[in-house]
Amino acid sequence: MAETPNAVVKDLLSTGYFFEDLKNQSKSTEIDLPSYTRNFVVPYLTRTSKSYKRSGQTNRSKILDFAVKYLSDVNDDEVADSIFGLKKVAAYEMASNEKTLHQIDQGSKSELVSCRQKSESAQSLAKLLVSIIRVYKLAEVIVKKEKSEGISDSIGDTITDNWEISVMPGM
Repeated sequence: MAETPNAVVKDLLSTGYFFEDLKNQSKSTEIDLPSYTRNFVVPYLTRTSKSYKRSGQTNRSKILDFAVKYLSDVNDDEVADSIFGLKKVAAYEMASNEKTLHQIDQGSKSELVSCRQKSESAQSLAKLLVSIIRVYKLAEVIVKKEKSEGISDSIGDTITDNWEISVMPGM
């Protein structure tokens, strides 16, 4: 079992995310990645998603709900891999929507707004994930997998595959 990464609360405060919540954190000087993710990141993403849904911006909430699922439903030793998988999903979503924005007919305002909202939400998620990666000094483990030998995908690969399935037309 890999050692759980820790970050100094002072470093987490400097990111600007969850400043008030972290400022009121108990006197501990460090927070491990799974605790930070479950106690700060997941509630933040959940609140943000609900806010978007209440304001009728459901396009913005889809990727956030997806991130909540894959940050909540993983073992402690899979959190870092989950973060990297979600970062890939956010990058894919930004690129995909930016490409679509340039191809859409300018008369299709609703489609333009939808793509812009999806892209902005993915950018916001990516910034948060990059902040976590930097503060926790996470390194992505790249392992060759032989699917023919029955070796299962990492959680990061599963996340990417599930996102691609969820955004296919007709889904």
